[in-house]
Amino acid sequence: MIFRRNPHRRKGGSWRCLWAILLIAGLGLSACGAALETPAAPTDTRPTLPAASVTPRPTATSEPTPTPAFLIPLDQLKGLQIHFWHPWSGEMSREIDRLVDEFNQGNEWGIHVIVSRSGSSMALAREVDLAAGGEDLPQVVAAPSEQLLTWFERDQRIRALDDLINDPNWGLSEQQRAEISLVFWLQDQTMDLQVGIPAQRSAEVLVYNQTWARELGFDMPPQTTQEFRDQACAAAQALLSDTGADNDGMGGWIINTDGLTVYSWLRAFETDLILEGEQPVFSFNQPQALRAMEFLRSLLDDGCAWQARNPAPQEYFSSRQALIYSANLLDLPVQAGIHAQLGSQDDWIILPFPGDPRPTLVVSGLSYGIMRSEPAYEVAGWLFVRWMSLPDNQARLLEAGGGLPVSVSAASLAGPAMQQIPQWASVVSWIPLAQPVPQSSGWRVARLVLQDAAWQVMQSYVPPGDIGAILAELDATILEVLERER
Repeated sequence: MIFRRNPHRRKGGSWRCLWAILLIAGLGLSACGAALETPAAPTDTRPTLPAASVTPRPTATSEPTPTPAFLIPLDQLKGLQIHFWHPWSGEMSREIDRLVDEFNQGNEWGIHVIVSRSGSSMALAREVDLAAGGEDLPQVVAAPSEQLLTWFERDQRIRALDDLINDPNWGLSEQQRAEISLVFWLQDQTMDLQVGIPAQRSAEVLVYNQTWARELGFDMPPQTTQEFRDQACAAAQALLSDTGADNDGMGGWIINTDGLTVYSWLRAFETDLILEGEQPVFSFNQPQALRAMEFLRSLLDDGCAWQARNPAPQEYFSSRQALIYSANLLDLPVQAGIHAQLGSQDDWIILPFPGDPRPTLVVSGLSYGIMRSEPAYEVAGWLFVRWMSLPDNQARLLEAGGGLPVSVSAASLAGPAMQQIPQWASVVSWIPLAQPVPQSSGWRVARLVLQDAAWQVMQSYVPPGDIGAILAELDATILEVLERER
């Protein structure tokens, strides 16, 4: 893998155990035997707060490091007004509004947060870039990890958070840091610094009709790529052999060329990115990636995968026109609703991507970042982010927006809500085995170019022999776009 060893790994067994313990507390699964020591809660006795400085990034093993750089008198925070921009909509946005209102009414410093939503991550990035250099920048943002890395690496528009996280009185306790899985911390690290705090995490998964698969003769879900192929092809053949003609060509996997889906397949075939210093080089023109793309294309050519006209696959799935399709965890409530609406009695589950030799789950998501400004505004932003990162608030956002629990405590608190969709609850046990998307600001570019290349591969008029050339062009295009941005 491309990800460097870092101080979080010193307690790797502990964070895995924590994620198992949560399954007893909230979701009824097995746990590790060893208990973790809980450090004494820090006391807010100091009359001043830390401002911007850079210290080593947080670890789950070291004692919190005091922050000696700047001190902000508490009276400088009184009545301070800060802006928080985020991309969420729907129930997630409404829950954000409720949380911000509670913070405004209850925080002891009199800090007032003004919240603004952009509707999408791309719209948020545009708004921040347009405001750059002026006085209209927000103090706090929630953005994709790769976008936070971009803002930090390009012009340090956002600040590193290590000093604030590690502060003994105003930071996150050792237990709080250890409760957040290593894979989530990694996504917000660059140049040996932590530039974000996980706000929401999700993953691409496979939605699988277990009842239909058993009728086709498969007692177990696919765990390898060959088993995936066998079951997809059997479903396609079943529809081809029935009395109707309107479903011919359907039945197997619904083709999905989203960049995160394609990257999950590449990782299932053990495609590794190359490190140049500490940064990954997006070199997809390698044998493992070629095998992955050829596998996906063979599904199309053999009639085991098909292109859906309707971009929403849930109705196809619940109508037995697809045995399996790719989905984001955030979409599971939609699938559950349509399954009930159509009256389907089929049991369905979700799966990681089958791989050789092991299944794969790739996670990504949004994190809180603090924009550079005056020290008092940065500290006010941190106090708001710290409050939003409390387990109760993490759990409320999880219940409102779905996805993966950011912390052990959030998973436990949101357990009853997650159990309402059992498929959602089941994914929690996969977190210790999950891996992040490329830990690079360039991923925001590479993902889109990878998506375009995969779309080309999955066009029936493109000769399969051209896949290697497409991968070579993919690497060249990513490099060209990234160079143009510098």
